[in-house]
This record gives sequence, C-alpha cells and structure tokens, in this order.
Amino acid sequence: MRNLMEKIRRIKGRPCRPLAILIIFAGHVLLADAQQDDRRMEGIRRLSNQINEQIAESERLEESNAIYCNELVVNKGDKSWPAVGIYRSVVKFYYTFGDREKDPYPNRLLKITVTTNRSDRHESAEYLFNPAGQLIFYSEKNGESSTSERRYYFAAERLIRRMTGQRIVAANSREALDAAKVAIIETRKLRQIFRNSLSN
Repeated sequence: MRNLMEKIRRIKGRPCRPLAILIIFAGHVLLADAQQDDRRMEGIRRLSNQINEQIAESERLEESNAIYCNELVVNKGDKSWPAVGIYRSVVKFYYTFGDREKDPYPNRLLKITVTTNRSDRHESAEYLFNPAGQLIFYSEKNGESSTSERRYYFAAERLIRRMTGQRIVAANSREALDAAKVAIIETRKLRQIFRNSLSN
C-alpha cells in the first residue's frame, strides 16, 4: 500500500488522467489478492500434508492417534452391476475429536475419499476440511492421466483457485463455478451420510 501511495504522489506532480491512477490502484489490489490466495493455498497444502500424515500413521499403527475412519462400500461382493458390469464404490470418512467440552465423542470431519471402479474406469475424489468444518479442498480424478485431475481450493466455501493437472484455470469461469457448486452440494450429502453413520 505504501508503494501505491508513493506512485500516486509521483503522478500528482504531472498531468495525468484519473484512469492511470485507477489502473495502478487496481493492479495493486489484484496483486494483494493474489498474494493472499497464495498464502491460503500454502495453508491448505500444509493442513493436507498434516492430515495425510496422521491418517497414514493411524492406518499403520491402529492405536497410534485419535484418527477414526468409517467406511461405506457399495457392492462389496463385486457382483455384476446392471448396464455397467464391474462396479464398486468405497467412501471413507476420516475424523477425530472436535470440542471435547461440548461433545466427548469424535465427530470432527477431516477428510473424505471416494474411490469408484466402473468396468475399465477408475474415478476418485477427495474432500478436505479445516478445523471449523469448512470445505477447503476438493479434487477429482477420472482415469490415470495427470490432466484428468482437477483440484479446487476454497476459502469460506468460495472458490479461490482451480487447477487442471499443473495448470491454473480461471476460478471465475462458468465451468469452474458450476463444478465448485456441485462439489459443495456433494459435500453436504456426504456430510449427512457421515452424521448418520455416527448416530446410534
């Protein structure tokens, strides 16, 4: 902001158009917003790595930490599925303790993974939540190529970045916003399934 004010002061001494001042100001606002999004992305990556390490440890050593997993398997016996053939879907809900003063039982959702096999197609999705329970990351992968992976980063359920493979895609495109909306709707459905799995 200080650099912006210095540039405006330099411009004031010369005849200039208000448009030039507006352009400089808008550029600084966009740059600051991009830097804030980058910080959020780094925070999401750190949290994702931390949660993935905790999950890996809990799967390796059953009594090692307080990460729990509920698993829902569709077509566990691998029976032939009408019009598809091979079909199996596995949803895993990873969770831990929330506020133990309010609720002594583990119920804070950390991550959801969905893996689906349809004949020769393999699909997967991942949902990651912050400590407040908000969706902060969603990814989907259809097939084996790296370009088939799409990643969505959120802040307060607002899409802040979308990536396809390693390429950043405009987060404000109609396609990105529609896909983010579908991810949020799907998250709500999965959250309800998770809550139902905890009820006695």
